[in-house]
Amino acid sequence: MKRLILIAIALLLLGSMGYFAMQNSHSVTLNLYGNFSIQLSVWMVLAGSFVAGWAVTELWQFVSHPQRFVQSFLGKFSRYKDNKKLQKTQDFENASLLRDPKQVRKSFSKLDKPETPLSVRVQYLELLRYEKNAEELLHSYAELRNKYQGNLQVLLPYLKLTCKLSEWDLAERLSHEILRITPGHPDALAGLRQVNIARENWVACIEQEKELLSNYNGSLITYNVKQEHEEHLQKAMRQDPKFLKNWSFRYLPQKRDKTNDKPFEAIGEANQLQKSGMFLEAAKVLKKAFENTANPELLEALEGVYRQSGTEVQILSIIGAIHNSRQRAIPASLLYAKLLYQNNQLEEASKVLGQVNISATTMDQKAYPAAKNKGTQLNEKWSELNHAIRFLIAIRQERSEDALTEAKPLLREDKILK
Repeated sequence: MKRLILIAIALLLLGSMGYFAMQNSHSVTLNLYGNFSIQLSVWMVLAGSFVAGWAVTELWQFVSHPQRFVQSFLGKFSRYKDNKKLQKTQDFENASLLRDPKQVRKSFSKLDKPETPLSVRVQYLELLRYEKNAEELLHSYAELRNKYQGNLQVLLPYLKLTCKLSEWDLAERLSHEILRITPGHPDALAGLRQVNIARENWVACIEQEKELLSNYNGSLITYNVKQEHEEHLQKAMRQDPKFLKNWSFRYLPQKRDKTNDKPFEAIGEANQLQKSGMFLEAAKVLKKAFENTANPELLEALEGVYRQSGTEVQILSIIGAIHNSRQRAIPASLLYAKLLYQNNQLEEASKVLGQVNISATTMDQKAYPAAKNKGTQLNEKWSELNHAIRFLIAIRQERSEDALTEAKPLLREDKILK
């Protein structure tokens, strides 16, 4: 009701002013005192009336409700500041999306105040990679880390940068710092995993992978982890054969056959014996494991033990025993022939090769049960070794026709021109 009365009064005043304006050529004369008068345009009177009305209204609000008036004023001022700050932030965001260094610096200079959010500072620091080199960027992150100690907004992008630059010592410290703040943090675990892969510390690596797969299996962060986990388990067994003795694989979606671990455990045990100078014992461990699993990787390890031992005759005899066993394996026979040839025992090497009948159909397909798809590669590898040894022996014995026959499979046209 009050509003209707005010509107009616305002309309009445406007109508009166319009009438006087028409009578006085759109102007109003105000007699102040005596003969002193002022002639004003009607529009100036209208504008002045509105301003005066607004001022009277605000004054009345201030007099009647001073606290509410002050709060309203401060609220309007605060909204003005927020809108202005939002516009500056938006300008900075647009410049960062355009990757315009000049505009980024200009926009950030307007935001660079003590109350500027840390997220904006970190975003600005990340954009400096388009201007600063690696050393300068690391130094900038170190300064921000010292200023905001224990803040994940700084530590997480700092860790990501150190991993990208292969600063593994620093990455390890940052990962442990994050884990102290937030135990089990996935980014810190992933960072430690990268550190251990770079250092070839496979035992520690699979511990991080186990925790990641237990908590984040099926997510994008564990995609590469899941793909590489089996290979890393095998490498961990080579470093510490007893590490997985009480290891639980419940975190894996599918049941894992532990019988395939025997060759890698044997390699790990042989490595430990080899480091202690017990080459003969290491060779016996590998021989026994090969007789049980027929894994060619054990033969590669056995050859390594033989060479590290200084071509120990007893180890060569162990390889010969595998060749002469009832369960004769073609890779073992070829390795034995290769070592005999390298020891200038050509007749013995020829005799061994005479007992080998290698072909894609007769090759032992159980040679690598953990990787069935590698059967063709293994056949080709050992087939080439067979022809290479025969070729070299024929050359040494000056049998040119036999040498030419053995050279043909090694120089196939499809292999040379592929």
